Order: sequence, then C-alpha cells, then structure tokens
Amino acid sequence: MVDQRRPWLRAGTVVGERRYQRLLIIGLASILVLSLVPVIGTHLLGAAERPLSGSDHIGALCLIALHELLSPAHHLLHVLVAAGFVWAIGETAKKALHTRRVLAGLPVRRLAHAEIALATRSGLDAHEVLVIAGLPIPAFTAGPWLRPRVYVAEALMVGEDSLSTEEVVAVLAHEAAHVRRRDPMRFLALRLMARALFWVPALRAIAEDIADEAEIIADDAASAVTGPLTVASALVKLGGWKVPESSLTVVAFLRRDLLDRRVRRLVGEEYRPQGRLSGASVVVAALALTVSTLSGVVDVHDLPNAPGHPSSHQHCEHDGMFAAGHLFCRWGVAGPLVPDGVADCPHARS
Repeated sequence: MVDQRRPWLRAGTVVGERRYQRLLIIGLASILVLSLVPVIGTHLLGAAERPLSGSDHIGALCLIALHELLSPAHHLLHVLVAAGFVWAIGETAKKALHTRRVLAGLPVRRLAHAEIALATRSGLDAHEVLVIAGLPIPAFTAGPWLRPRVYVAEALMVGEDSLSTEEVVAVLAHEAAHVRRRDPMRFLALRLMARALFWVPALRAIAEDIADEAEIIADDAASAVTGPLTVASALVKLGGWKVPESSLTVVAFLRRDLLDRRVRRLVGEEYRPQGRLSGASVVVAALALTVSTLSGVVDVHDLPNAPGHPSSHQHCEHDGMFAAGHLFCRWGVAGPLVPDGVADCPHARS
C-alpha cells in the first residue's frame, strides 16, 4: 500500500507505523479511562442512585465481600491520584518556569532580510523564528503554549559548518509542523499525566513513544516541502553535533535515540517502530488497572448499612470469616469447607 502523500515510504513502513500509532492512542486512552474514571466518576458525575445498591450478588459472586476487599484499594487510589497530580503540577510548573527564565535570557536576534525567505518557504512567519549564536542545539520549538516559537542555532545558517539553503528550509519546516500542532503544549500535558499517574509506569513509556511519533510526523511535513532526502541529509549532518542533555521543556529537532529510524525511513528503507514498553511494565499496568477498575465497579454498590439505602439486604454476617473467604457464596455446604462456628450463607439461591 503506497501512501500518495508520502510516496517515499515503503508500504510495510506505512502499514507498521499506522498500526503502531493506533495502538499508542488506544493504550493511552485505556490507561486514562481505567485509572481515572473509577476514582472520580461517581464523585464528579454525582450518580443519584448507585445501580448495584440493593443487589448482593452477581451469580455466586458476593458483592458485599468484594466491596469490603477492594474498599481499601479504592481509598488508596484516591490518595495516589491526588498526591500524583499535586506532585506532577508542582514539577511541571517548576520546569516550565525554569525554561521560561532560560529562554528569556538567551541572546536572540530576529531573522535577517535574506533569511526571511527561508522561513516563508518553510511555512513559518518571520516573527516566529529566533536565531541564537552559540546555541548547542540545532533547533527547537518552545515558548507560549498557544503560540510557540522556533529557536535556531546561528551556525545552521552562517559559518563553515552551515547547512545548505534547502537543508535549513527542511529544519525550519520540521519545526513549523511542531508549531502548527502546538506540540510543546501537547507534550507538556502528556508528561504531566505520566507523572500524575506514576503508579502506572507504562503511561510514561507511551507518552515518550507518542512524542517520538510527533517527530516522525514533522519529518514527513518537512519532506513535503523540500523532499525526504534533504531532510535526511540535514539529520545526518546535524547528527555529529554534541548536543548536551537539557532540562528545558522544549521540542528539540535532534534526538539521537530516534536518528536511525528517521533517516532510514526517509531514504526509503522499510522500518518498523519499536516502543519503550517492556513486558514488566505491561504486567504492572494490567494489575494496577484491574484493581482500579474493580474498585470503581464495587463503588457503585452500597454496603447493607449504608445510609440512604434501606432496601439493601441484611446478609453475609459471617462472624469469624474474612471477606476473602466469602467471595463466592455457598449454599447448602456442609463439612470441612465451612469453619466451626461459622454459618453458611444465610440467604437462599434466588
């Protein structure tokens, strides 16, 4: 299958990337729904009547025993979500303020008259591009959430190691895609959620994988302007830069961990993306989300002594037996399965 908008891509690359990107979105949505809705759903939506109240069983499953088992987990979940969001907002705000202070102190200049045409070709307005002498990062997008700006190293356009005119346009067109998509704001929101839901570590991996796909989408947008080989050439040349680790919340043009994939797909090689999710993180996420979802399900069920629900049945009073021992109701059971002094389930099968 050839993508008419991106004819330079191999058919296997197109199919693999579409499937991979679809799975990332499904994974992100599933984690957010299964981790947040059980915690805040009934509280924010204000269900007038809990639909499972007055019911004691689903088949042989005892809802009261399940409620008692998962109630501590549900309360712990509230604490984790509240603490996670407080911590995430604090950390995100601190990094955003640090980035703002650093950007405000950079020795920037506007585009020269001869450089304005390059920005125009790339799809950027001249006022959206700032040039910085001595910048160790080739280019990045940052700034106000709704109106981000592109910061470009002066060495890209002036000096012995400068790029060709077409390659500069390719870099600017790549950053123009980030500006149009408001990727700094999107990445900030993604990473905030990943910090807030720290107890689902798979979310952090998915957030970073989605950020990778934004770079791929920006490469394709730049390729539509200058051609894919020009974008690949710019990446190869800039791959020799010794880019330092940055604590700034910016969307940088050069990422070494993604360089191989970006170049290979642009020159027409077939490439299948590989995410950061590990088997261990998937298992942890599955367990955490299962407990979260079940605790939310039983939260729409009231215990028999709950105020405001006089219709709830009075049953399952098993002195000396833990809730785990009565998770499935047993009718007519005699002998060693029921401990001495403990009554069998006092209600009949209905």
